[in-house]
Amino acid sequence: MFFSKKACRIRLRPAFLLLAVFIPSLSSGQDQQRSAIRVEVTRVSVGVIATDKNGKFVEGLKQSDFHVFDDGIEQPISGFLANDDPAQVILMLECGPSVNLFGIQYVERAAALIRNLSPNDRVAIVCYSSAPETQVDLSEDKSAAIAALNGINFHAGFADLNLSKSLLLVIARLEKLQGKKTVVLLSSGIDSSPPVLPEEFRARLSSTDVRVLAIGTSRILTQPPKHHVRTRAEKAGLANLTPALLAGEERIREVASATGGRSYFPQSTKEFEKAFLEIAEIVRHEYNLAFVPQSLDGKLHTLSVTANHAVRLDHRQAYFAP
Repeated sequence: MFFSKKACRIRLRPAFLLLAVFIPSLSSGQDQQRSAIRVEVTRVSVGVIATDKNGKFVEGLKQSDFHVFDDGIEQPISGFLANDDPAQVILMLECGPSVNLFGIQYVERAAALIRNLSPNDRVAIVCYSSAPETQVDLSEDKSAAIAALNGINFHAGFADLNLSKSLLLVIARLEKLQGKKTVVLLSSGIDSSPPVLPEEFRARLSSTDVRVLAIGTSRILTQPPKHHVRTRAEKAGLANLTPALLAGEERIREVASATGGRSYFPQSTKEFEKAFLEIAEIVRHEYNLAFVPQSLDGKLHTLSVTANHAVRLDHRQAYFAP
């Protein structure tokens, strides 16, 4: 399993207590990978999303259509996975009181993502609060993943939301696998333990071969429930919480952008489902390129990619040489 499950006691931070004032609570792979799992230390993988001038995914590209540049110098491509090759996907959910507060029905829309992945794609579900915990391991069994999603107990509360630390742990585990790798993050962006050195955190994200596609819940959390007029106390609570949510929204954007991913901030059930469906399309249309670095200097190298027939390319921006 990616991470073990643990029982946690409920301890609410002030931010969640403020949320509780103005938003009512709402109810609520065991199989081995067939191909090689370990990545060679001298091999650099670059996931690429190619779109045309109309924003449509470009399918059917060949290895010869791509060019990869390491610090501006073109490198021979030694490995290639087409857009229809399998991907590894981790659905990473913020767990705890916040989910009950903004609504479990939005989390359940993630089933649209799972159902629309390719048959050979493998998916896992991980919850995080103070640390990540596996709900279901990487597997091609989409029915089991959906069942696990619907069975998560979000009523259990947690002391912390360690977004940055939890994300790095999940990324580190995925980096040990070969091929196309994506973390789909559903989060408010609130981080109880932000990085001490933000620059190092951003460099770590920009150098991973794991793409983060993030859905922020901040705009749902600040919306008033239907047919509800906020009291003076609720308005005061919202005013105190809003800065933290705005900071979380910016954090979500930075995390996704650094990995060559995208971020979404839906405000309705329909928009949540639309975001998950688009993410499934991105996962299904990713190409994966690999090359052997010529310089093993242990430094951060910039990456750039060009491709025939594509106007926009989304990919990681750097890597640390061995």
